[in-house]
Amino acid sequence: MNKKEMRSKLKAVLKKRRYEHSLGVCAEAVRMAELFGADTEKAHIAGLLHDCAKCLTEEQEKEVCKRYSYVPDLMTRLCHPVLHAPLGAVVAEHEYGVTDKEILDAIRYHTVARADMTLLDKIVYVADMTEPGREYDGAERLRSLAHKDIDEAFREALKQSLMHNIKKGSIIHPNSLDAWNSIISDENKRD
Repeated sequence: MNKKEMRSKLKAVLKKRRYEHSLGVCAEAVRMAELFGADTEKAHIAGLLHDCAKCLTEEQEKEVCKRYSYVPDLMTRLCHPVLHAPLGAVVAEHEYGVTDKEILDAIRYHTVARADMTLLDKIVYVADMTEPGREYDGAERLRSLAHKDIDEAFREALKQSLMHNIKKGSIIHPNSLDAWNSIISDENKRD
């Protein structure tokens, strides 16, 4: 499926606001890919499709899981708001024809992250939090970092996400903790 077909299909399945968010993430991911030396085509597709499973109802989620034999891990089931990311990777592969593992992983980890994030993973994660439609305390600081240093931007984005979830009293997915510990461990090795 080409990018025009992907956009058309995505527009048909997402709510208007979510579709506009996806276009914003796509544009921001491409901008950062150009700035930090990542593949712009991969950034385009991953940014565009990162929320392709976001507007599914619980019944539709179950149907997609069954159809493609996807079984979410326990923590993903307990952190239901993040299910759309790994499920999005499944949908991107089976319904949009994406076969590139790097793109699928960037979609899969755009909410909870993981240890040793790739450049594309970081770009999509940060782009999701910095696209122009996002307004929250800390957004401008994160946007500023996203124009200078992808590693610092990712560190700040992950920190903001962790703090947000802690303040809400939400479960923190182990991948997010692994990502944070990986960052801190790498920083300690450099000291």
